[in-house]
Amino acid sequence: MLEALGFLLLFALALRMGTRLPPAALGVWLNLLWFVYQNELGSGWLTYLKGLGAGLFLATGYGHPSLAWALTPWPLLLYLRFDLKEFLLYLPAMGEGMLLGALFYLAGFRKR
Repeated sequence: MLEALGFLLLFALALRMGTRLPPAALGVWLNLLWFVYQNELGSGWLTYLKGLGAGLFLATGYGHPSLAWALTPWPLLLYLRFDLKEFLLYLPAMGEGMLLGALFYLAGFRKR
């Protein structure tokens, strides 16, 4: 769960840089970097989906729908060659990440 917080730090940095790039482009690169990091150096797909779920929830909370669409797990689906049967096994991890994002959202890490 602590590695999923790393994505939230990247997400906060991305929101700070949001004035330089459109949110959709920023989300695509953020998603791809997080996927490559988790596959090469991190814990794997479960942590990738937990971090992505938290970022997805916070993107919708901040009112950036294009960033939320960019944070869908498209790199994992491409890696799995769109084998949805295998992807569905990992989907509960994304739900855990969304719960983590909801906790951060309710704790006050949002716009007012």
